[in-house]
Amino acid sequence: MTQDDRLVTIETDLQRFVRVVYPDMVVRAEYWESRIALFFIDERFRGLYPRQRYHYLLRPIPEDYRSTLENTVWFELTPDEHPEDIEHSDEELIAAIKQDVLVALEDSGFFTTLDELLCPARVDSLRHECSGDFRHSKLALEKSGFAESDWSDVFHVLMDEGGFCDCEILYNVASESRLKANHWRKAHSDRK
Repeated sequence: MTQDDRLVTIETDLQRFVRVVYPDMVVRAEYWESRIALFFIDERFRGLYPRQRYHYLLRPIPEDYRSTLENTVWFELTPDEHPEDIEHSDEELIAAIKQDVLVALEDSGFFTTLDELLCPARVDSLRHECSGDFRHSKLALEKSGFAESDWSDVFHVLMDEGGFCDCEILYNVASESRLKANHWRKAHSDRK
């Protein structure tokens, strides 16, 4: 198999995998320095952090195929972005501030506010659905007194803890939430 054939095969395979979730995604593979660069281009990435984009993109790619992609470089972009436009988080900073951010979120009532939006205590209250992004978390941060200039750090800490969207924050990061409790209560009763 020639190098060009290998690129075409990877593009075709990846397009097939991601089509279920991203039907309009453009997938491009090309040689970049001594590695293969994979470009995943879709409008639905707009407004998402790079780490969220990668997290969502990885899901439809079968685990047994991922070894084929070792030593590749990935770029998840919107149609008008270029790789140099993407700002990546400072992993050392995130590790250094993580505990303080989590304590500040808990103390401010952020998790409770977000839980109230997604799983209100009153059954007659409006229940917001998770859209796979941080739209409700942004509102909860605002209500909890966090400045917009702090949001990037907060969301990078939350993603580091497994919270890549509003509901995952309540499932994976919050120590307790009605949303999580209701989910597991229902799952338990469904098994009976």
